[in-house]
Amino acid sequence: MVIGACGYGATGSSVISDLLQEYEDVQVYDTFESWMSYRVDGLEDLEYHLMKQYTKGESCDVAIKRFLRISKSYMVPFIHKPCNGKEFYELSRRFIDEITQFQFKGLYTADICTGHILRDIFAFASKKIIMPKIIEKIVGHRVYLWPCARKYFSVEPENFYDAAKAYTSAILEMMGADMKKPICLDQPFSGNNPEDSLKFYADPYAIVVDKDPRDLYLAGKFTKDPNFKFSPIDDVDKFIVHYRTIRKHKSDNERVLYIHFEDMVYNYDQSIKKIEKFLHLYNHARPKKIFDPARSINNTQLLRLHPEEQANVDKICKALPEFLYDFEKCKDIVFKGKPFDGAARKQF
Repeated sequence: MVIGACGYGATGSSVISDLLQEYEDVQVYDTFESWMSYRVDGLEDLEYHLMKQYTKGESCDVAIKRFLRISKSYMVPFIHKPCNGKEFYELSRRFIDEITQFQFKGLYTADICTGHILRDIFAFASKKIIMPKIIEKIVGHRVYLWPCARKYFSVEPENFYDAAKAYTSAILEMMGADMKKPICLDQPFSGNNPEDSLKFYADPYAIVVDKDPRDLYLAGKFTKDPNFKFSPIDDVDKFIVHYRTIRKHKSDNERVLYIHFEDMVYNYDQSIKKIEKFLHLYNHARPKKIFDPARSINNTQLLRLHPEEQANVDKICKALPEFLYDFEKCKDIVFKGKPFDGAARKQF
């Protein structure tokens, strides 16, 4: 079983990975984001161009090359990664070899329409003049000079999904995971559309954690985390549009569980029961040893610390009423600590 601790960006999905570390036999990998499936040029994009909306043979070739190129990203030093970067790329290349129906040397329109003007001028000249009107007339047969290159052809390969599952499983095994035991990963499925990534993993389950927009806005505006640049925090009107838009489509899938960050701390016992039932896990050996709701509760109701933001919070309340958590029923809460960001969580 592969469990995804998922969110929308700083919405508190780490409470799931922290919680599951308290269970026997659950392997938790949360020092990096397992975003291989839904990242740009990842498995979902590859699926689209090979299985759903391919254009002759050109789109599959471009998609495969882009997938291989982005697979080299884990070779960059100093970034958290699931395994050795070269080994990761080798697994990616083997996966592509499995789903490629054949390769050949050729030339597509994309090879001469790259947007690099000087390059495209020379490529066009090679295709239209140098090869057909000069060299091929001299040698008397077809030639494949630059910009001709190796082409991958893969249109609706029958083994695509099986090969994709084998690919992600191979990555997990490369990480050292035991495939016979539950594995929890950080962000293996996109929080806004998890079902499109589930198909690439063996026995997957996604838990999507969301946070009240008021607290997310204030956390982003006042956090010390320098990585909080994925949301337009500097403009509350843009924040509202961003928050609502990426939550448009919630899946109705038996393998996806949506849960509020606030319920994890205000309704701890009920939330634990819901998660255990969803994952069929009942061996909670170390409750509150890693995920401590009494500590995480300090990351809620942040307006109490920033009353000067009342006007912006009122805008959020008016624009996003369906996303607000009912803090009125939590008036007697005593806060005994300070808010903290993800980096501080790692030190706990």
